[in-house]
Amino acid sequence: MDYVGRFYLSSLLHMTFYSGFYLIYLRSIDLTDGQIGFLIGLSLVLVALLEVPTGIVADKISKKASVLLSKLLLVPGTLLLYLAHSFTGVLIATLLNSLAVAFLTGAETGWLYELLSRDGREGEYPKVYGRLRSFEMVGGFVGAVGGGFIAHSLGMRSAVLLSAPFALLSALILATVPADTARSGTSYGRHLLESLCFVRNSPEVLWLFLYANLIGLPLTAFTSFMQLYFYGVIASVMAISWISAGYTLISGISWYVDFGEKGRAVICRWSPVLIPSLTLLAGLNGYLGFLTLVLGSLFFAQAFKEWQRRFQRAIPDEKRATIGSFYSLFTATLNGGLNALAGWLYGRVGIVEGLVLLSLGFLLLGAGTALKKDI
Repeated sequence: MDYVGRFYLSSLLHMTFYSGFYLIYLRSIDLTDGQIGFLIGLSLVLVALLEVPTGIVADKISKKASVLLSKLLLVPGTLLLYLAHSFTGVLIATLLNSLAVAFLTGAETGWLYELLSRDGREGEYPKVYGRLRSFEMVGGFVGAVGGGFIAHSLGMRSAVLLSAPFALLSALILATVPADTARSGTSYGRHLLESLCFVRNSPEVLWLFLYANLIGLPLTAFTSFMQLYFYGVIASVMAISWISAGYTLISGISWYVDFGEKGRAVICRWSPVLIPSLTLLAGLNGYLGFLTLVLGSLFFAQAFKEWQRRFQRAIPDEKRATIGSFYSLFTATLNGGLNALAGWLYGRVGIVEGLVLLSLGFLLLGAGTALKKDI
């Protein structure tokens, strides 16, 4: 199995068996809703704050080491979550798991792109990236479904505990992959300053930051609230659970399917119009939401794979993880703002009506962009 196959296998085995009942598990150890909300918010803030510092470490020391450290940190984080009987134990586990996420962001894709580029295979990157995400989602789906059976048969704590060896196995597989070689030879502060200047002075990179969110935010406005949306169409908790599970599979398939370079380029160019048009349809008719879910996932996956190709090509190897972390921080901030705005709007006028308004706004923003020759 070549190193690309090992990336796929590692992503597939990265299973979190407690993801489907995490909040229920926290309640079972007597955490209050206020404490649970605090932990969720803290995790998001920590990942955002740690994105850039961990990206710099990956560029200066090793992207491979950063990814392996991310996987290995999940082992004590999971064990602490298993042993936790109070807020303090879960808090420490949250700190470790948030740090693990931050070390992975930007480093994994940067490492993979550098290896492909070194072998003259950078043209394969969009397809490889999409399949990496596909295997990751399949692993997430299997973990959530399998975790439910484990929790039912052996208890929730057993499902938490069984997640640890899979994180370790995922790390061991990636340990056999060749290391990246590009390193930043400057100091921490100078590397940070140079990376900031590179982004500021690169119109292409700045535009790519904005463009990724232009194609992603309309779908986020729909999928972030899709459980409430579909509950208004089919008032059944069981049906909503199956729709949520189905969405994971649809996303996994969408990332795996590849339309080729020309197909991806066309969809990427027109996605600022295609995706908000689909969310607009969902706002006009509840049952069209299913079409939006399927086609929206498919179009976004194709567009983002092409975006990834252009983004990775536009940044130097020795700054890849840091600039990738800048992008993640930028996107997380915009997504958080959009979800807050959407939640307020949906609360005022209803999800369906609010979705129509947001879709029209994104259509206006995207119409002029799609007419450009290139992103």
